[in-house]
Amino acid sequence: MINLIRNIIALAIVAFAFTACSTMNKSECINADWDTIGYGDGTNGYPASRISRHRSACAEHGTKPNLNAYTNGRNKGLNQYCIPSRGYYKGLAGSRYNGVCTNHSEAAYVDAFNYGSAVYKEVKTLDNLKREYSGEEHRIQQMERSLKHKEHEMINGKLSKLKAYKLLQETKEMAEELGKAKLNLDNLSANIDNQSGHVADMKRGRSYN
Repeated sequence: MINLIRNIIALAIVAFAFTACSTMNKSECINADWDTIGYGDGTNGYPASRISRHRSACAEHGTKPNLNAYTNGRNKGLNQYCIPSRGYYKGLAGSRYNGVCTNHSEAAYVDAFNYGSAVYKEVKTLDNLKREYSGEEHRIQQMERSLKHKEHEMINGKLSKLKAYKLLQETKEMAEELGKAKLNLDNLSANIDNQSGHVADMKRGRSYN
């Protein structure tokens, strides 16, 4: 009984995975306008191999793509996709270029894509600086709380000379570390301001509206 249940679950998972990977359902395959489907794939930047997935999906329903209509539609879609503004924003999003614009103004697209990718890297650097700043700020808050606790213990606690000496040394060391951390925080703040300005300048450097 347990094995039967496991088999049913396994088949359900396989069926779900196949459905999730299928590009078209039965109704779409039977009523397909392959020029429109190709156009949609082109405007989304899908590679030519996308037609193979459509073919596999529709084979289950006894239909097959019209390759000429699909190719014609995809080429029209790629004319809309392979423009500098799309390349820039794809690069800015950290996407990869999959070579679909070979016959569609590729040079201009790739130039914009590379610029967007460069901006993306600078934005990532800015994000890392901000995370580092946040972490250092949190560390400073923890040290300040710990330092206050030690100072309170030194003032109000009944301590042996040895314990008092150890606390004094710990307090001095922590105060020094706190000073260095605050200096580092100031440096990080300046770096964030500089990097923010650099990113803003890069984004203003070219217009891809």
